[in-house]
Amino acid sequence: MALRFCFFSLLPFFTLDHLQVASAAPPSQAFPSGLEILQNRTGYKFKSVDLLRQAMTHPSYSLDNNHALSLLGLNAMEAAAALNLVGVDPNASPAAVNARIAKISGFNDCVSNGKRLAIESLVRVAKKTSASSPNVICSAYRAIYGAIAVDAGGLDAASKALWRILDGGVYAS
Repeated sequence: MALRFCFFSLLPFFTLDHLQVASAAPPSQAFPSGLEILQNRTGYKFKSVDLLRQAMTHPSYSLDNNHALSLLGLNAMEAAAALNLVGVDPNASPAAVNARIAKISGFNDCVSNGKRLAIESLVRVAKKTSASSPNVICSAYRAIYGAIAVDAGGLDAASKALWRILDGGVYAS
């Protein structure tokens, strides 16, 4: 009985939140200014910068991370790509729409565009995770659009930010 009491009395000290804080790397002093630069590059000013902070947080770093925003961002990118093509050509074939979606939201293009935005210098990861990993970059890049969609309450702002980056030739300086 004494062992059981001791074990259960220690449970509050071993929550996932406690482990998360212990394993996470200390936040960079440059992180807030990096978020401001990223907002300038996307052309979208967040009402809740915490959403952008979450978009730039890999699951290895925190339980409050970009995974859900990345999935939403991928869907926002796909919708923007399809709407753009069908808006120009209402008779576009399904194959053409699929090709356009693949081009805009595909993994290699996400990594390339994420590098153009210098996401690897901003995304927060655990010490044993590489911020320059293609998976990390792509996930954070897609999460930007998910965060914008949530912050704006719709896909229009995310679509505008996407075209600003793709058409505007936005590059990290």
